[in-house]
Amino acid sequence: MTRLRRLLTVIAAALLFGMLAALVKGHHDGVRDTLGNLSTPWLLVALAAGLHARTLPRGALLGLAATLAALLGFYVVVAVTADDGHLAHVLRENRRWLYSGLLSGPVLGAFGAWLNRRAADVSRAVVAVTGLLLLLEPLVIVSARVVPGWREVVHWHLSPGIYVAEAVLGTVILLLARRRTA
Repeated sequence: MTRLRRLLTVIAAALLFGMLAALVKGHHDGVRDTLGNLSTPWLLVALAAGLHARTLPRGALLGLAATLAALLGFYVVVAVTADDGHLAHVLRENRRWLYSGLLSGPVLGAFGAWLNRRAADVSRAVVAVTGLLLLLEPLVIVSARVVPGWREVVHWHLSPGIYVAEAVLGTVILLLARRRTA
């Protein structure tokens, strides 16, 4: 596959992910809102993009491009389905997540490129990283709810069962990844 075709495939997949995530989320609180707002899948978009690069800078750029494409897809669907098509308003109201993507996209993309070059078994490493991210997100959410000053970071209504399931899934994945190495 040529570089351009790979780039377009990565961007299209990220855009589709963002659109589907917005449809899952909907515009109500509860389980769908929590599922649509899970951070781990968004981080994995950038990581997966970076896996297609051999250098850290290219991985960072691919991670950034994929993250921005996913966010664009997400917020276009949100604008159309929940805000009468006012994309500029939706982007302005969610700039915190756009800024976060400017950081997480390049970091996870570069990490994906690093794994691609350095991991003895890339698929096993990706499985382990996925498990770790799934396990850590609920810990960050709990911290954001109890550490003074962090409560404003996580402001939506959470469905705790989703985060418990995410932590259990992460633990199972980590155990399976470790078992494969033993």
